[in-house]
Amino acid sequence: MLSNNFIGPGGAKAVSKVLLNKKYITELSLGVNGVFAEGAVAIGASLKDKKYLEVFNFKKNEIGLQGMKALEEVLTLSKTVKELNLSGNNIGDEGVSIIIKAMIKKTK
Repeated sequence: MLSNNFIGPGGAKAVSKVLLNKKYITELSLGVNGVFAEGAVAIGASLKDKKYLEVFNFKKNEIGLQGMKALEEVLTLSKTVKELNLSGNNIGDEGVSIIIKAMIKKTK
């Protein structure tokens, strides 16, 4: 858990490099770190092939819609998400729509 450390986009990029070398990621908690869209893009790219993510806490990182779009594939491909926290990210209606579509695909 790396929440509440304000690692910023650079720290998120460093974390993403570590994640690339891990076969199974079941929990990732990076809330309140100021990763912004740039960091979300890096994290999203490193999690694309991780299909066993169960807990994903990315709250209060101000990722915006661009960051949410970068995480869309992660949410769609991971069939095991049980807990998701993306609050405080300024994703707007379109970002919420991305989350809903990804979650609906899991039930089909």
